[in-house]
Amino acid sequence: MKLSVVMPARNAEKTLEASVESILIQSRADFEFVIVDHRSTDRTSDILEALAGRDRRIRLFRHEGTFVEAANLAWRSAEGDLIARMDSDDIAHPDRLAKQLDFLDKFPHLAACGTGVNIVKRGKNGRPEPADGGYQRYENWVNSVISPASIFRERFVDSPLPNPTAMIRRTVLEELDGYADPVWAEDYDFWLRLLEKGHHLGKVGEPLLDWYDAPERSTRQIERYELSRFQEAKAHFLSRLDRVRELGVSICGAGPIGKEMAQLLEAKGVHVAAFYEVNKRQIGNQIAGIPVCDHAAAAEQKGHTVLLSAVGQPGARERIRKLLRAAEYREGEDFFCVA
Repeated sequence: MKLSVVMPARNAEKTLEASVESILIQSRADFEFVIVDHRSTDRTSDILEALAGRDRRIRLFRHEGTFVEAANLAWRSAEGDLIARMDSDDIAHPDRLAKQLDFLDKFPHLAACGTGVNIVKRGKNGRPEPADGGYQRYENWVNSVISPASIFRERFVDSPLPNPTAMIRRTVLEELDGYADPVWAEDYDFWLRLLEKGHHLGKVGEPLLDWYDAPERSTRQIERYELSRFQEAKAHFLSRLDRVRELGVSICGAGPIGKEMAQLLEAKGVHVAAFYEVNKRQIGNQIAGIPVCDHAAAAEQKGHTVLLSAVGQPGARERIRKLLRAAEYREGEDFFCVA
């Protein structure tokens, strides 16, 4: 199958050349490389022209519209049956493409696959530093969610495939009409729509991309990538599940995550029956008219309501999982984890 690598790039003069070169030196060399310059005002265009002059696999486009339009232009302009995404500030490991091609060949039922990542922070003067805080927690989580079943079960925790690791079958991009333009992240929206349609995602279980975080990165600068927007996306797709619409939800955790999810789901017309808590000072109270009950009673609600584990403390999600699985709850059907 023919492979295309696609990359939107905007004002990436500091990182672009290294990122492009990491693709050009891949061990699997037979691909085209479609790069869309998205309204750059720095030296990005000049750098791309120079790179294209040295390697005939590079095809250049420029787009003056939105970022989502640029991302869709990239794959629609490509000729490949498989579309590999890349970002202009990340570094692909030399065997990334080869290993993903082999993976999709081995598992033809998968619509797309990703890889593990090393999240690297750009410190002062662009020096790489280890990820910290929420990014380190995300790296640990995303590198642990590998199988199609676990990706499906945990899709409401966070985006299960880092977008610059994605390799997607063109037929699936065409079926979903590419990236939509919601108020939340377009890549997370794409994965949730893909899974909602019954497709399956997998992941090569090793880190094959250095995923760089920097203050100027889009995820730090653009409103659609803020945490509150991710919560809106989760509530939107949860509210479309048949069992959630039929039974409503109860939420394990009456902290900030649980309260926000309750508000978002109620705004979507989903009935929130109860909060379940371990904090004895909260049990017996009400939050916006919703009763707060002892967490032990959550295990008795199977078949009456869909449970959401909405906790942020280390280890709390696993404790709730253990409790619910012991009561024969099925994750991904009877309960979901959100974060």
